[in-house]
Amino acid sequence: MMQYKMANTILIAVPVFFLVSFSAWAEPEPVSETASTTPAEEIAPAVANETTEAAEAKGLDMAVDGSSLEAFEKSLAKIKETCTEVEYKSLEGALEYLMVYDLGAKRNREKLAARLDGYTGHEITKMVKWRNP
Repeated sequence: MMQYKMANTILIAVPVFFLVSFSAWAEPEPVSETASTTPAEEIAPAVANETTEAAEAKGLDMAVDGSSLEAFEKSLAKIKETCTEVEYKSLEGALEYLMVYDLGAKRNREKLAARLDGYTGHEITKMVKWRNP
């Protein structure tokens, strides 16, 4: 009888322990100080930040333009001008890998460009789990 009670206690205590310990690792939600802002007020600073970040971005921090194949190639050329040779080789290798193994691209560079539209060079290399230099 004692073993039965002990087994039931363990069956209940172990899941509760894990639930409590894992919930302690979760990050709390940030509390918004300005809850009365309108969506337009929230979007305006975000758009302003995007334009200044795009102007300041260099190397693999620049986003690729996948709207067309020509735009994609031009954005890759700009990235090549502003990054090191090692960084660009890493990006080229990632693009070659994605050409072969990305099932959505189906070995079509134009489809790959469309799929990568807006991604930075760092994000593209992280897709294939390569380390950036």
